[in-house]
Amino acid sequence: MKKTQTELLITRLLTLTAAVSFAAVGSGVARANDLFNPYLNTISVGPQVNPSPDGWQIDASKTISGSFNDGADSESWCNGAYDPVQDGTGYGLFFKPFQGSTNANPALDDLLSVYFYQDIASSPGTKYTLSAYAVGQINYSGYQTTSPNMPGTGLFVEFLDASGSVLANNQYDIVVNGLSNLGDPVPTLQFTTPQYTAPAGCATVRVGAYATNVWSTTGAQSLMMDDFDLESVAPPGAPVITTQPGAATVAPGGTAHISVVASPTPTSYVWTLNGNPLSGSEFSGQGTATLTITGASAADVGHYRVLVANAVGSVYSLNAPLALNGIYLFPTVTLTGTIGDTYAVQRGPTVTGPWTSFTTNKLTKSPQYISDFTLPVSPNEFYNSVFLH
Repeated sequence: MKKTQTELLITRLLTLTAAVSFAAVGSGVARANDLFNPYLNTISVGPQVNPSPDGWQIDASKTISGSFNDGADSESWCNGAYDPVQDGTGYGLFFKPFQGSTNANPALDDLLSVYFYQDIASSPGTKYTLSAYAVGQINYSGYQTTSPNMPGTGLFVEFLDASGSVLANNQYDIVVNGLSNLGDPVPTLQFTTPQYTAPAGCATVRVGAYATNVWSTTGAQSLMMDDFDLESVAPPGAPVITTQPGAATVAPGGTAHISVVASPTPTSYVWTLNGNPLSGSEFSGQGTATLTITGASAADVGHYRVLVANAVGSVYSLNAPLALNGIYLFPTVTLTGTIGDTYAVQRGPTVTGPWTSFTTNKLTKSPQYISDFTLPVSPNEFYNSVFLH
């Protein structure tokens, strides 16, 4: 016999099944690397038409038609063979010279130039080497070194002063140094620049890759790069991190502490989240060895790192991930009826309503359990089921 009567259920019906909410970001890189997101696996949608890796900037333009917003992006099919993420979620940088043309006439050529870079605080005397894996497709125009337009492809390490003026620009041509050309490539060959020393007055090191004066050819015309690694050697007397900050996991609303130990004792600490300055009342101790996050929420999940410095130099810590781990119990309605019948499941603030439907269910088994995942641990809701057909 069909059930047509209203079934009032106890407030906060809780099954033995608990729904677990876990928001986490992967562990930090296990080796020294001054870059944030060196494997390009954290993806956002920025000024580019397609996804850009978090923490990186992409600047593209054409010589005649000006700014170009789709010169490069991150795609999963071109991630490097040495990327630690091997489950299909890894990303690589995809330089896309699908636009632009050359007529071997500088006055008519509309050539594409793309700069992919990251800015990092630096200090005079710090020594740097930059590495990346790269490969070009068979028709990539950057191989055509005899062109009067002289395309360029490589890595660069640029030193800036506090006003952003360039003190020194170091470029490393990877075509000259053996860039492979394959029909369907992934970046597998590593290139490493010579060691460059930050000059007097240096406040920032800008590092990355470039493809300049390239153009559309006949297909199979792109450049792929991945697995960037910036290694620094601080000048004598600069801080050395002896204890890296560790991962933290707290319940939503909990308090997390992330600490670093360096010697000699630094005179300044600057903490960042996902490469960005910290902002928000939940943060305290931003200028000390221990950062505290009070009342942690999903907005605080991510990678934390600290720049420690003294009068001689500075050094970055490894990334320390913060994750939220919460166990929530959700109200669950039990419907026992005839398989094939359809019921509207409702909720309301009292035993008499008013009722609001939050789901419609056709019984595929009896009893059938319907959980209200919109209301974890809700103390003031009543539930009601109404037969529809």
